[in-house]
Amino acid sequence: MGPPKLACALGLWLLAAPAVAQTGPANLDFEQGEPGSTPPGWFVPQMLGNAGYSAELRRQGCRNGGCAVVLVPANPPPQTFGNLMQRFDAAPYRGKTIRFQAWVRLEPVDPQDRAQLWLRVDRPNRQMGLFDNMDDRPVRSPAWTRCEIAGEIDADAEYLNLGVMSLGRGRAWIDDASLEIVPPASGADTGAARDAIQALYRRIDEAYEKGQIDAIAALALPEATIGSGPIRLPLRAALDQMRALVAKATIASRSTVTSARLSGTDAVVSVRNEGSYSSPDGRRAYINTFSDTWTRTAEGWKLKASTQLASRASAPPTDAETTRALAAELKRHAVPLATVQAGNKLDDLAAFGRAVGEARIVALGEATHGTREFFKLKHRLLEYLVKEKGFTVFAIEANWPESLAVDRYIKTGEGDPKAALAGMYFWTWNTQEVLDMIEWMRAYNKAPGDHPILTFTSFDMQTPDVAADRVLEYLRKTAPEEVAAAETAYGEVRKLGGQMADKAAKGVAEQAEGIVKLLDARREVLVRASSPEAWRDARQAAEIVRQATAMRSEGTPPGYRDEMMARNVEWLAREVHPNEKLVLWAHNGHVRLAPEMGFKSMGAWLGERFGRRMYVVGFAFRRGEVRAMGMQKGAGSGLQNHTVPPSPEGSGDAVLSAAGMPLLFLDMRSVPAAGALARWLAEPHLHLSAGAIWNRDDPESNLHLQSLAKSYDGLIFVEEGHAAVGLSFSRP
Repeated sequence: MGPPKLACALGLWLLAAPAVAQTGPANLDFEQGEPGSTPPGWFVPQMLGNAGYSAELRRQGCRNGGCAVVLVPANPPPQTFGNLMQRFDAAPYRGKTIRFQAWVRLEPVDPQDRAQLWLRVDRPNRQMGLFDNMDDRPVRSPAWTRCEIAGEIDADAEYLNLGVMSLGRGRAWIDDASLEIVPPASGADTGAARDAIQALYRRIDEAYEKGQIDAIAALALPEATIGSGPIRLPLRAALDQMRALVAKATIASRSTVTSARLSGTDAVVSVRNEGSYSSPDGRRAYINTFSDTWTRTAEGWKLKASTQLASRASAPPTDAETTRALAAELKRHAVPLATVQAGNKLDDLAAFGRAVGEARIVALGEATHGTREFFKLKHRLLEYLVKEKGFTVFAIEANWPESLAVDRYIKTGEGDPKAALAGMYFWTWNTQEVLDMIEWMRAYNKAPGDHPILTFTSFDMQTPDVAADRVLEYLRKTAPEEVAAAETAYGEVRKLGGQMADKAAKGVAEQAEGIVKLLDARREVLVRASSPEAWRDARQAAEIVRQATAMRSEGTPPGYRDEMMARNVEWLAREVHPNEKLVLWAHNGHVRLAPEMGFKSMGAWLGERFGRRMYVVGFAFRRGEVRAMGMQKGAGSGLQNHTVPPSPEGSGDAVLSAAGMPLLFLDMRSVPAAGALARWLAEPHLHLSAGAIWNRDDPESNLHLQSLAKSYDGLIFVEEGHAAVGLSFSRP
């Protein structure tokens, strides 16, 4: 007896999963309902922050009489997608190999448009199991293409999710979809392939531990790729970064193949990896899961593609008894803060002021780029540092010289501050909270009386365009005979776009460096034609172009950006504001003093330069909400507000929360070294650290290991955070 046909259509394809797992295909029938209409109750939109997507059943244009099409709004926001999906109980499929097949085609509008099937298994505690979203093999053609996702369902699977995504502006069509359980292979081929590939992973693990990166490269195809979600890199580029890592850290790795299936000459395997990095700054342990594709060649199995499905840090939790003792000690040493809101009395910040002392630089971190309380507190701390400590320069993690438009506004009132914020590119700072701080700086500068003038600047270097324009404008005024060569060099820079690990970037960076050398060689002439300050700023703009281009070169180490940001802060402190005090605003990961996996952060570089003349404050929180780009079902889901569940008991944030102080400051320099709290602060613990991306599928993957006392001088903890308020202004 054949398998029953399952009533389905787009959206909620499977109205009911089969009570007993079937061995034959369960056809997903698009003949239900009237063509041209969306079946009521069946379509469950997963637009993930983007309204306007819809779907229809069709007969015309289909491959087999009835199909579904994703309808895309006229101007969908970037980083969003339309998603038709179904979720159902995975119990009948546990431990079995399944195959999800469908014919898919795309009506592309832009070259980057694509359609992709996807399948994801949800495991207990919101962990992700088997996952494949065809990100390495998207459909871009208007011709019907047979697509397949297959793999072994995890033994503890709770839910099975599957669907089709339309990414970009193109319409995705789907027809003849089926889901089946694949019978065990009759021969020994699958078992032999699994054993052979497991042996290759043992060689990879051994190569990592011995630092023999070339031995790993020899096991892969030259065109092999590696990635996570929508991000993919050539494997060779990732291995170049690993070479830099193994030179600084000791790696332990154990990889286990948990499932394998054959498909022609390919083998798709699920892999669990338990790894750790040990370096002078400490040990970090992680648990990763991958879906890897190997292909059979005349030389044996070769790695074709590797996709990271999940990654989470691993650390032993703090037990309940220890947590109670630590909470009591925290109450003795931490200071409650009265409010996050600027414009209030500053008395509660006296302990913060004593901790800062005579520091010339105060670096303020943040556990996320989208927490309202962090932004408001930084505004309040800036107000205190200006009024009580004589700080006059504020520098943010944004591209230089784009931030100079904000500086012009706070000093002269010229321009639109919203436009200036949007002109810095980063949605992270395009918020009401940052605008409020800018307006306060403007009000302070124009207030009557004798007082210093505040400066707004920045130190990042990810985008070369405005910096290149600034250099060219300078050369047109001072050395027009050099403009043609600079335009040629910068033309090559602009061609690179945002591609990371670009083969061509190294040569282009050398051309950009040539412009820096030109400015150095002709310094005296150019200064006479302009001014020392104009030459200084033009030279820094040329350096920004060089830095941004070099960052895109294959082989550039992961810590390059932090090193360059530190160099740019030093330039601000030495050349532009030599007798002033600076406040820095960046993510915790950039301001921290402790290196990460052997690579120095910006804070670590600056710590070597300024020592005790710099005070670094980390920010932490336990729960609430965050504004961030989402990662869901392996794809970017756009900018939106996300719920942040409480970090688990025994985590670092949970211990801080146990003190019962919703808003606190702790000067870790003053905590007695002999106490239990000092020892705990020096150990690595799990803390929320979302940056600009929040993983919706696996919230615990947003936890990262931190040794608080090694990373920061002081700590601000917020029990409950809320999403920063984004501004609606966008650049024309």
